Parts: sequence; C-alpha cells; structure tokens
Amino acid sequence: MPKLVVINKTLTVMAHELGDKWVTIGRHDGNTFQIVEPSISGRHCEVRLRGEELVVRDLLSSNGSFVDDKKIIEGVLKPGQNLRLGDVELRLEASVPAEVSGAGFISKMLLTTTKAAVFSPEPAPGAAPVPAVTPVSPVVNGEVPTRKFQVLFVDDSLAFLETFTELCAVLSNQTWEMHSAASADRALAVLQQYPVDLVVLDIVMPLVDGLQLLGIISRRYSGVKIVVMTARANEGNRATCLAGGAELFIEKPVSPDGIKMVFNMLNDLVTWTHREGFSGALRQVGLEEVIQMECNARHSSILEIRNQQMHGRIYIEAGVITHAAAGTLVGEKAFNKLLSLKGGEFLLQPFTAPPQRTLHGNWEVLLLEAARSSDEETGMITKKSVAEAAAAALPDPVPEAKLAALGDDIVVVATYDGEWHRPGNSQK
Repeated sequence: MPKLVVINKTLTVMAHELGDKWVTIGRHDGNTFQIVEPSISGRHCEVRLRGEELVVRDLLSSNGSFVDDKKIIEGVLKPGQNLRLGDVELRLEASVPAEVSGAGFISKMLLTTTKAAVFSPEPAPGAAPVPAVTPVSPVVNGEVPTRKFQVLFVDDSLAFLETFTELCAVLSNQTWEMHSAASADRALAVLQQYPVDLVVLDIVMPLVDGLQLLGIISRRYSGVKIVVMTARANEGNRATCLAGGAELFIEKPVSPDGIKMVFNMLNDLVTWTHREGFSGALRQVGLEEVIQMECNARHSSILEIRNQQMHGRIYIEAGVITHAAAGTLVGEKAFNKLLSLKGGEFLLQPFTAPPQRTLHGNWEVLLLEAARSSDEETGMITKKSVAEAAAAALPDPVPEAKLAALGDDIVVVATYDGEWHRPGNSQK
C-alpha cells in the first residue's frame, strides 16, 4: 500500500502508510501523522489516497503546502512527486504494509469497525489502551426519540469531519442524522435543505470564518442550537462566541475519552428542547407567533391547544403545516377554529407523523385565511348582537282593549292584535 515518507536528512526517518481515510499532518498531538518540526503548523494539511494519487488540502498553514514547489490550496500528488510542508520534504511511494509511526488517536480509533458498529481498536505497541466506544441511546421523556436529531458539523478539515461524524453516529446509536460542511456556503445550503437541530462549528475556516458564520446562523435560524468547537480555545474567542449566540464553547478533543465527553454534552443540548417542551397561555402569546417561529426555524413539532371547550392539535413538519384536528373538525376548518380561540393553553410536543395530511398550503397563507375567517365570524356575531339589542329595545305592544281602559286622555297611534293597526280616529 502507498505511503508518505519524510525525506529530510536532518529528521529521523518517518513514514505513514495511507488508507482510504483522510489523514491530518501537523505538529500538534491529535494529528494522524505528527511531524514535530518548527516550520510545520499545528494542523498543517490533510491528505487522502485516491487510486494511485494523493489528494492534498492545505489547512491555512503558516508556511504553505507545495507540490513540486508549486504552492497549493488543494492539489494532487502523484507517485514519485515531492510534497513540501514548510521546510519538510515528503514523497509518495508504493510499499508493502509496514509498521506505521506517528499515528495519532484518530487513525487508531478508525482501524477496526465491527458489525455491531462499535470501535474496539488495538492499541499501538507501548501505548495506553484505547477505551472502546459504547453506543448511547438518548432518552427523551422516558422514550427513545421517534425521529433522528439533525446535527450539522462545520469544519475546514475533511479528516476531522469524517472521524468525528463517524464516532458520533456510533455513540448516538444512529439516533443522530449527520450532515457535514467544510465551508460556510455549504453549511448554509445544508441549513436551507434540512431542519437542523444543532450546529457544531469551528472558528478557523477559509473566506468566511466561524465567527461570521455564527452570526449569520443566529440571525437567520433563531431556533437552532449552536456550539463552537475549536483548537483555538482562548478567553477572547470564548467571550466573542458566547456573546454571538453560541450555547457552548468547547476545545476540540484530542482523546477518545474527550470525544465521548463532548458527545455527551452535545447530546444533552440537542435533546433538551424536546425534553422540556414549550408551553404558555394564549392570552400571553398568540398562536400565530408560535406557529411563525416554528415554521421559520423549519422545526418539526406538534402544537397542542386546549381550553375548557376545545382540544386540538396542529402538526408542523420541517416548517410545513401538514394537519390540524379539533374535536370532529380536521384540516382548514380545525386550523381556523383553533386560531380563533381567545383563551386557553398550548404546548409544543415532539413530532410524530399525523394520521393523515389535510393541509397543503403555505403557512403564511393559512394564517391569513384563519385571520380572515375569524374576522368574518366576528362580523356576523356583531351584526346579530346589534339586531337582537335593537329588538330588545322596542316596547312591548299594548292590546287595544287595555288602551281603552286608560281613559279619554290617551292618544292612540296604533293597536296590536298580532299585527299593528292604525285606528280610524286619532283621538278617543
């Protein structure tokens, strides 16, 4: 299998055997291929074998990455060509399997995958045993969630994205659906396409960095939880990120135990909203505002509404209103009836599929129709009330016989015997 060999005479001979995974190269611990040399950045580049060639991606290194002395952001290294990272020269060579030096925890964690999707790697000679990664089943309200939580990881390192998403998929016992993006534009595209519950992003990225992306997501998707996870964990970045809308600021883990600890924090955060729910009184918060927030954030939930006379549900799936039921009413009639309630309580429940789909329109149109229906109903009630009040204000009719008994000073203008009649003479 091909390997990448350091050819500097001043350095101890080092080589890394290449497989089908991304390999990070850098000076710091945690890189798959660690090269401790001053001109190498802490996280310098990443490489991946593609057939007989090697794809190379620079990770914003200080001294650059060069293929045959041509500086690259992303390029291809062919067998026999040299790769220069700072002052370190490497060459892509074909070889038989050999002992690999300089392997970090990332490659070790991914060496063995069992059919049960549990990583149980063999420790390197002389290294401390790597603990097995045991799947965790998130529980919400005593039950395993009926839908997968949508989690987006944003990092310019494809090696890190590949490793971390695989491990989180195992730890979550497949209750997370993973999405990944190596740039801000790709991250925003994923957010437009999927109802993301949690975004985990790095600070250091090309063009639009993580701090800018944090601000964009906070403004556009107010219901999405955001966590910043970076190797550049300092107090300045922490304060900026937390002030910008991040729920957590975490240093990137460099050990299996660290990954498990980070996963537990992320899992608690992504399930928290669904465990707690969202409730309130209709006199304090309008249903229109709640529906607007859920649909704008493209959430999936069930809005349960009740008062003394009515109990109903509105189903919202990925920001689309799909069904409403209230008593014997379903669809638009039920939706309009629930929106017309002036008092009661509501509760946001975790989403489950409705028994049927009865609503298909845009949520803005549905809210406008409900408001129009409520206005028309109010207008009819008002007209009826005015007519009843006017009728009640009329005096009770007095029979003619009773008027005659009142004396000669009474002027009779009309009599009533089931119908009104004008008398033949105007005086008696």
